[in-house]
Amino acid sequence: MDLSNSRITGILILIVNLQLTDNVLLRELKKRPHIVVIIADDLGWNDVGFHGSIQIPTPNIDALAYNGAILNRHYVQPTCTPSRAALLTGKYPIRYGLQGPPIASGKASALPTNETILPQYLKELGYSTHLVGKWHLGCHQKRFTPTKRGFDSHFGYWNGFISYRNSTHATQTMSGIDARRGFERAGNEMDRDRYATDVFTEEARKIIEASKRENTKMFLMVSHLAVHSGNSGPNHLEVLNKTYNDEAFGYIENENRRLYAGMVTSLDDSVGKIIKSLHENEMLENSIVVFMSDNGAPTDDPLWGHDNFGSNWPLRGKKASVLEGGVRGVAAIWSPWLKEKNIVSNNLFHITDWLPTLYTAAGGNIEDLGKIDGVDQWKSLTDTLKQVRSKILINIDETRGEEALIFNQWKVVKSNRTNNMVFNLKYAGDPGNAGPKYNMSGVVASAVGKCLSEINCLTQDGCMNASTARDVFYVARSLAKVDGQICPERVSNSNPDQQYECFDGYCLFDILQDPCEYRNVAKQNPQTLNATIHMLERFKKEITMQTPFPIVDPDADPRRFAGYWEPWLEPFDKA
Repeated sequence: MDLSNSRITGILILIVNLQLTDNVLLRELKKRPHIVVIIADDLGWNDVGFHGSIQIPTPNIDALAYNGAILNRHYVQPTCTPSRAALLTGKYPIRYGLQGPPIASGKASALPTNETILPQYLKELGYSTHLVGKWHLGCHQKRFTPTKRGFDSHFGYWNGFISYRNSTHATQTMSGIDARRGFERAGNEMDRDRYATDVFTEEARKIIEASKRENTKMFLMVSHLAVHSGNSGPNHLEVLNKTYNDEAFGYIENENRRLYAGMVTSLDDSVGKIIKSLHENEMLENSIVVFMSDNGAPTDDPLWGHDNFGSNWPLRGKKASVLEGGVRGVAAIWSPWLKEKNIVSNNLFHITDWLPTLYTAAGGNIEDLGKIDGVDQWKSLTDTLKQVRSKILINIDETRGEEALIFNQWKVVKSNRTNNMVFNLKYAGDPGNAGPKYNMSGVVASAVGKCLSEINCLTQDGCMNASTARDVFYVARSLAKVDGQICPERVSNSNPDQQYECFDGYCLFDILQDPCEYRNVAKQNPQTLNATIHMLERFKKEITMQTPFPIVDPDADPRRFAGYWEPWLEPFDKA
């Protein structure tokens, strides 16, 4: 849909007039909110419709974003373990030595137990705390697993991924079932007749229903397997129904991309069912819902062995890279507390900010959190919209020689010339411009669209009709898109080894003007370059070095535990 400048101006004025005012309902919303955090695994920047792609419809995720706030400068860590650690601790992974690669199964590594994490803080405020899906923060001893780290319940898996059909987690040397309900083995709950995304969605709905019955304040973290690939091999991209999938996405030429589209569709359906369950149980009007990806998509990456053919277009880099494609993540928040909805926020936001932000929203005192890196953004989100961050440490990986930091619009980057690094620095991923016309009416009519529009009506001076909603949402979509007009030089098949100067020193990018990190402007801005390098050097003085990478412990072999992955450094029963 093309909108003229005058049309956009009129719609923006309408948005302002529809914003939250001093109304009776919100004055009565004094109870602590339910908190729901939905994490997609390896979802690419360009794999949601609200960033401009038309290739894979995501009506429920889009409706969540449009009805709330799109966080368009939301930064995460390059891979899954560091991102989850940062989210739960409110601290950069350099503080506890997890700034490197994800924790590999069979290796005795974990988030240190002296780090207090989000569910522990929320339990102190009277919340029930639940994790569904992925953990990936250590499991070689029970003390490192979710129900020993503040979660009242966990249903899911401990390692980095499983098969979508049978909960098997396989490495090059070991294979076993990774399915848990607390410490109980739960392989029978994720058998070949059930699809993991649906299994985790059903569990989330049960927790919501139980929280309603028990009248408890709920923190629910749904850490999806989707859209991470399953076990390595020719069938590592698993969809709910391949026949239907091929028919629905026949316009996508690449078969792997078609399979990925089906995985995204199941994820989107999950978001719809979770929001609908909150609404049906009369909890949505007193909830905060956050949706995010843990890092960028690995696209077509054979070096990792878990390429999922997601897309970070037009951003440079992919999962495992500190470039935008690896760390500028999909994110949105909805809550009736948001004073301004239907907005795109370009304020800097880092994944560490969620701990202090959600803790404040839950009624906690920020001083209780001690020294953390996260910044409390609750007032900014709900009231002022002021930028409260000017600096983000993306990462310092001293073993790989990789580092990056953002200061205002500037980003300083240094990388290492290794084969793995070179591959992760290229431009890759489908542009997402081939497919059916974007269906904004479908977004408005989606499960999430219907539920949130009903709640938003209670917290605004009147409701938007469907036509107005479509226009308002189109404006948000146009503001959230990073397209070729901003990145005219973006080249899909560029050779990073020839065109990437950051191997030999520091690069500086103006990521507001050049979000695709094509133009190194270090020579033109020497003072800014030196200032940002100095910031990095200060962080280096505070780093906890990574421990020597542990070897795979043969004692972790699931064959020792009746075919299950277990905390292998605990006493065990072979029976």
